Amino acid sequence: MTLLEAAGLVAIIFIFGFAVAGIIVAISLFRLLNRVKILAEILNDSLIPIIEKLNTTVTNLDAEISSISDLTQSMSSIVKQLEKIVRLAQILVTSPIVKLISTSVGLVNNLKK
Repeated sequence: MTLLEAAGLVAIIFIFGFAVAGIIVAISLFRLLNRVKILAEILNDSLIPIIEKLNTTVTNLDAEISSISDLTQSMSSIVKQLEKIVRLAQILVTSPIVKLISTSVGLVNNLKK
């Protein structure tokens, strides 16, 4: 066997080794891609119902927040009306009492003289 034949044999062995290594890596890569595909399908099947439930929850939450906002506005209106009533009652009650007290003080002062 000549040197050229030995070099050719070594080259063939290296090429064969690289081919076997490439096949092993390709098989592993194919299995990995297949698992990723299956995982993506599972995620797709389970993620869509979760997103739909989340959408329903957000819609319900929006409706609740809207009703709370309406309730807050109603309470604000009620408080404003109560403030007006309290002011009116204060004017109606305190004004006659002040007049009565000042008249009484004036009478008492006149009677003392």
